[in-house]
Amino acid sequence: MKRLLLFAGLIGALLLSGPAIAAATTVGTHDDAKLGTILVDSNGMTLYLFTKDEKGKSNCYDQCAQNWPPLTAEEPLTLPDGVEGTLTLIERTDGTKQVAYNDIPLYLFKADEKAGDTNGQDVGDVWYVVHPGQKFGENPEASPVASPEATPGM
Repeated sequence: MKRLLLFAGLIGALLLSGPAIAAATTVGTHDDAKLGTILVDSNGMTLYLFTKDEKGKSNCYDQCAQNWPPLTAEEPLTLPDGVEGTLTLIERTDGTKQVAYNDIPLYLFKADEKAGDTNGQDVGDVWYVVHPGQKFGENPEASPVASPEATPGM
């Protein structure tokens, strides 16, 4: 009986303390030495934009989508604390739901093998990493990282 009461007490304490593991964010960030802070998926894989997309609409299908898989997720969509912006789901013509950040459809790159890889940056002058706070239509080549020449004392 004492063991049963002890066990019940432990279960009650665990339930009252809340979840031990916080839910993973849909989109997170990674600090890249060359590109600055960039958006990544929940596995740390770099996220990209396609300059031929339209606001809130993907134009990457067939072979394009095989090389650049759209980021898909289920609601609720979450960003880490301190990252401004909005995540939404956009409907693709194939019926899947793709994650968009500030109306920018998000993609992975099949040639990125591990978390933090940025092999898709500037591919074909149309694929670029996405930075926190970036808005649809902003120059994707502009990096928020200041060069040492522009920042005295660096």
